[in-house]
Amino acid sequence: MLAIAEVDMALARLDADRSEISVNLVELEDHPGVRFLNEVPLTGVSADRWAVARVRFADIWAQFRLFESVVAQVHAVRSRRGRPGQAELAELTRLLCGPSVVLAPQPIPLAERDLIGPAAVSRSMTLAQLVAQMTAAYREVVQLASTADAVASAYLPGVDRASARLLEARQLAADLRLADIGHPVLVRIDAVERRLNTDRMLAMSDPLALAQRQPDSSDPTVLNREIDELQAVLEELRGRRDSVTARLTGLTGELDAAATAENEARSAAAVTAAKIAGATASPLEPLAPLRDRLSHLHASEERHWTHVNDDVVALARDVERARSTAETARDNSLALIDRRDELRGRLDAYRAKGARLRLSEDATVDARYRRAYELLHTPPCDLAAATRALAEYQQAITEKTATR
Repeated sequence: MLAIAEVDMALARLDADRSEISVNLVELEDHPGVRFLNEVPLTGVSADRWAVARVRFADIWAQFRLFESVVAQVHAVRSRRGRPGQAELAELTRLLCGPSVVLAPQPIPLAERDLIGPAAVSRSMTLAQLVAQMTAAYREVVQLASTADAVASAYLPGVDRASARLLEARQLAADLRLADIGHPVLVRIDAVERRLNTDRMLAMSDPLALAQRQPDSSDPTVLNREIDELQAVLEELRGRRDSVTARLTGLTGELDAAATAENEARSAAAVTAAKIAGATASPLEPLAPLRDRLSHLHASEERHWTHVNDDVVALARDVERARSTAETARDNSLALIDRRDELRGRLDAYRAKGARLRLSEDATVDARYRRAYELLHTPPCDLAAATRALAEYQQAITEKTATR
């Protein structure tokens, strides 16, 4: 049997427990997860588990009322006398420590009854047992409510963010006109969108099933990774499209550069033909067909850019070849004049050498010099003859030097 001090301590603890239980049950009833589960039309796992949990939650409130009733009885007995007698202490001990909580009768299934047996059974338990049972049920309800709230507050917004990103991807695909060529990335976008819509519906109607599949109840990570991959593909395609546009725009300048190179080649060929005997102009690539192809590409807006790309690449290659051919022709023409100037320089060097050796007045040496000079300074210059004449002049100087 409890002493008076033990009774008062137990009663104070029960009063504190009653206050905490009341606060926690009210907060749980107002929990966003509980409101979510109560308000949305549930299906599947969520419907089954919440149906059980709602009964458990109602039972907790009923058990709390039993708890309060017993606590009220304890207060009533304790307040009868300032110093309880043995009879009061015995009753208080029974209320505080004995099976003082009488639960509502539980029906016995028909299959388990006897003909003369009861239809229901009553159970009693101690206050401590009642609190333990209420606590276990409370934790179950809290766990379900918290899970549902996590889905509603985190996963659903994550799905919305993923849907917004997917919409941007779809808009970029439309800008790239990928539907015109049936690009496979569109199939992937549709598949991700279907899965996002399925997840949104599941989060709204069966959040507990979704939480089982997505334990952390965070953003739809897998779908976001797929969207990242889709965006990477689309950005690569946009880069190719922009490259085609830029190259098409740049082809006008490249054609102008090729035309400039051809003009320089013709000018160099004309100058060389006047100065070098036998010089002929190298054949050049005609630019008019290339300009016609460029005009056609600019006018073919109805064609998809991926198809235009191949033609742009081919035209760019042909324009580059035309420019390179013209530059080579120009350089070849200028090289003949450079060769003549080189021979002139060598002739002047040999003339200076002859002067140092006092051979300038030698008739043979002087005749060969004049022959080489005339060939190199009389247009058009015969480079082959001038090269031979220069070699003969050099040989004459060498022979005269050796005989001294």
